[in-house]
Amino acid sequence: MKKLINVEDHTMNRKSLSTQEIKDISLEILKQIADLCEEQNIRYFLLGGTLLGAIRHKGFIPWDDDIDIMMPRPDYDRFLEYLYNHKLPNLTLFNRNTCKDYPYMISRMSDDRYILEFENEDSVGMGVFVDIYPMDGMGATLEEALRYGMYNDRMSSFCFQATRKHFAIETTKSKFRKAVKFPVYLLSKAIGKDFFMNQIEKHTGKYDYETSEWVGDLIWLSGGANEIFKREWLDDYIMAPFEQYEFRIPKEYDAVLKHLFGDYMKLPPEKDRIGHHYYKAYRK
Repeated sequence: MKKLINVEDHTMNRKSLSTQEIKDISLEILKQIADLCEEQNIRYFLLGGTLLGAIRHKGFIPWDDDIDIMMPRPDYDRFLEYLYNHKLPNLTLFNRNTCKDYPYMISRMSDDRYILEFENEDSVGMGVFVDIYPMDGMGATLEEALRYGMYNDRMSSFCFQATRKHFAIETTKSKFRKAVKFPVYLLSKAIGKDFFMNQIEKHTGKYDYETSEWVGDLIWLSGGANEIFKREWLDDYIMAPFEQYEFRIPKEYDAVLKHLFGDYMKLPPEKDRIGHHYYKAYRK
């Protein structure tokens, strides 16, 4: 079980990786994951900004450097089980089962040859990574799914605050959320992340993925209704170009992207064309 490490020895007097270098490394991680999924018959899809990038830019969104993929819960569990027993070249699986101090409920595949230094998060030895989100069954209607999912959304917010090194407004915009964020931060730090992670796990698994009308990333439902999808939109896939490779995307990608972003082919204002990751990456 991995523990917190001091990254100073790795980063002192070293030049951090450029955004393009991080993109290149992330892309090769994704390729290894996709190859394994094809070999083991594990369903996966590009999702979120990565799916948007595939359709609008045929690759990364120019001002973004992360990669998000999703797996239906049965496939996600098989994927984890495989990686608990097998090691991919240069890659390590990070989640709460493999690293006691890891701060998230989703899993990440990390390149062992690099190390990250976060602005507001302790290092757990993770390198450049790809996010892997499980998609859970959430019920027969969107309203039912929202009622079910909002508890975990609150628990995820508490968990996130519990793992911050210091208080920060970060991307919070609403006046109400700004007003309550500091008390939430103090309460979360006092209780600790493990309590909230356990609550999320207890509140997951009520609905079967294959028979639910609506599905979503129940363990990190930060986007509310926008991140709850009709399961039929994800039932089939096509291959789409992403940089120099091709990966699986939902066949109904248009419905998925409209649900997520609205007019998804329209570029955001220039002031909003910025990434939202607060770390630097270094070669070990």
